[in-house]
Amino acid sequence: MQVVVILHNIEKNTNLGQLIRTCNALGVEQVCVVGRKKYASYGNKNTHSTTPMAHFFTLASACEFYRGKGYHITAVEITPTAQSINSVSFRQNTVFVMGNEGVGLPAVALALCDSCVYIPQFGEGASINVNVACGVVLNTFMAQTGRVENTMAGEKFVAKSLSSSIFR
Repeated sequence: MQVVVILHNIEKNTNLGQLIRTCNALGVEQVCVVGRKKYASYGNKNTHSTTPMAHFFTLASACEFYRGKGYHITAVEITPTAQSINSVSFRQNTVFVMGNEGVGLPAVALALCDSCVYIPQFGEGASINVNVACGVVLNTFMAQTGRVENTMAGEKFVAKSLSSSIFR
């Protein structure tokens, strides 16, 4: 199974950079930025150069594109109808839509998605950082794919090429 991450209306350049780095480390096929065309990606540790990237001006056009490639579109948001990420069995290529740091995904964006997941929380905070949420969701997805993790060398992982990506 393959995974794509759509970053919808992410405001902070540091979050964008860290999201790209997280997506790269967790083996996404492509990161799609929706909204502004020009953005800085601070904190990505040069992973933007090895991460397949895409851009769409609207979430609707991005969802249409990926759905046309057979992807299931899943919002990551706290809503009354969302399912716990821990109870979902992923069975097909999936796009995860990550929303704005402050307001999340608006109702019009949620309506474009096929399903919605949330991350259970146990502390006193109302939510978690978008990059942390992305990492939790991607790790859960990857654990279900049966992919072999990268080999460790000392205190780092040995990077593998994503050259088999359908988006290259």
